[in-house]
Amino acid sequence: MAGNCDICGEKLGFRKFHCQDGVVCKKCYAVVSNGFTETITKKTLAELKKTYEANAVPLDLGEDGFVVTRKIQSLLLIDEQNKKFCISGNPTVSKEYSRPEIYHYEDLMGYMLMCEPELTPEELVHLKEDKKTVKVIKKLKVRMKIKGVGIKDLVVLASPVRSSTYAFRKSYQVAMDILKELNAIKEA
Repeated sequence: MAGNCDICGEKLGFRKFHCQDGVVCKKCYAVVSNGFTETITKKTLAELKKTYEANAVPLDLGEDGFVVTRKIQSLLLIDEQNKKFCISGNPTVSKEYSRPEIYHYEDLMGYMLMCEPELTPEELVHLKEDKKTVKVIKKLKVRMKIKGVGIKDLVVLASPVRSSTYAFRKSYQVAMDILKELNAIKEA
């Protein structure tokens, strides 16, 4: 069984490294083993976490920092004072860990709602409002184009659900809230 990394939460594949009371992925192992120069088998998970916090590259908050003034759940954080936004990975939704990424308002070049299977915005609204029509929605995400970075996906719904369920309607509403905030950022 694969499991998840005990430090970052990322799903473990073939490459996993054992300590006394846990398992870490290759990326975290690179940090806690000082660039693959030490073994971790005799260290505890608590020791590894302490080493990780000391050695991991810190987030670049910029010279003026980042102050959360608004947020959409824990997915999108907004700093209106410094005109920045933070895309924070949500492992409970996307099933994978990613470090938060901070951008300036002007870095946002575009955004759109993506759905699997591919549906128009009108079809999604119809599915949200009509509980009798049932369609399986495999994924729902907001795709952003960020200057200098490229495409970033903010996954709102990662597991298949029926369109008639509360889970779909709630995920759709979160996606709409994110789009509304991105629109405000773009217009600022």
